[in-house]
Amino acid sequence: MSGGVQPSMFFLGLPDLKQLVCVTLTLQEDDEPRSEQIKTCRELVLLYSDVLASPALDSFSEITVVMAISFFQTGILQVFGQRRSLQLGSPQCVFPGVLQCCLSYSLITRLTPRWNKAGLYLVTGKDFLTERGRLNAVSMEMNTSEGQLCISIEANTVRLPPTTLDDFDLSPSVLRRFCSDPDSVLDPTSTGGAIWCHVLPSMKKGQIITISRKLPRDGPFKTYRDLQNHWNCLYGYRLPELAEEEVVYCSVYFRLVGDRLFTYPLSCVRLQPVQRCPRVDLQGALGCFLSDVRDRLQSVCGFPARLTSKPCYHTVGLNTAATVQVLSGEQVNLTTSCSIRPVLTQLAPPPPPRPVKHLSWSQPP
Repeated sequence: MSGGVQPSMFFLGLPDLKQLVCVTLTLQEDDEPRSEQIKTCRELVLLYSDVLASPALDSFSEITVVMAISFFQTGILQVFGQRRSLQLGSPQCVFPGVLQCCLSYSLITRLTPRWNKAGLYLVTGKDFLTERGRLNAVSMEMNTSEGQLCISIEANTVRLPPTTLDDFDLSPSVLRRFCSDPDSVLDPTSTGGAIWCHVLPSMKKGQIITISRKLPRDGPFKTYRDLQNHWNCLYGYRLPELAEEEVVYCSVYFRLVGDRLFTYPLSCVRLQPVQRCPRVDLQGALGCFLSDVRDRLQSVCGFPARLTSKPCYHTVGLNTAATVQVLSGEQVNLTTSCSIRPVLTQLAPPPPPRPVKHLSWSQPP
């Protein structure tokens, strides 16, 4: 979480883990396993409010699902899996880290398109892709401990201006020819060195290889409408409404992926990272986000849940040993190790993903 603004912490009571169950759904063979994994997981989360789910951290074909034991016994999940040819694993106990991961992914999914993931931020507004001015945004961290969830929220104001063809410093004659000829392909490196960009929603950095007005013939998408549906199903993004002849596409190369190129609409490409803007009053953004979170977190796996109304903040003051002794009336042992744990912790880094042969055209790993 970025510095500069004091994050606000809110707490949410969680159900007893003994009343929950964890099940793994496994996709069968698919040409685009990562895209199908995310689409299926989002569909499950949006379809059933009593279910929490997340794509597995170490697999492109598995989905981790958490629900109440009573919900699992209804057979609804089994029917969902049969209709989509998913393999259901055996029920397992739920660990705090698994619940936290599924709760985080499910909440972010249910907040779209009012709040959209852009790098480390959730940016407000379904039309944020075309907004050139300032936007409210939040960064959020979660930590599960002792039967409750701590949500640390930092409100920000950001700019994420859309990229235009004028940003590539191409000559007027080249731009006129590109706009008049639908088969024209631009090489942005012709004006100098490599053109680097950031792609939504991850804001990962890549190199723009070509700019064109048509989708690749060997790609999975035939029309811009297909691409709009793809981004909506994967991330909840609402791509701008454009006529087919108005859309511009970028072929992007990622060094860590290999030689394969990924095609993005220009509306999802940024030449600069998210820009934070100074702002005095951020209570409006925080209040709006909290209102939406409370609306979508009224229950956890069917059990009533209530987010605390007043925020807590990190303390920067420290008590001396003498002060602690006076307050507690007991001797302080300075030789034993401290048992106090930090409020915010992080999960251990996930194991490396399994290799796959095919990746989505708009979803590099």
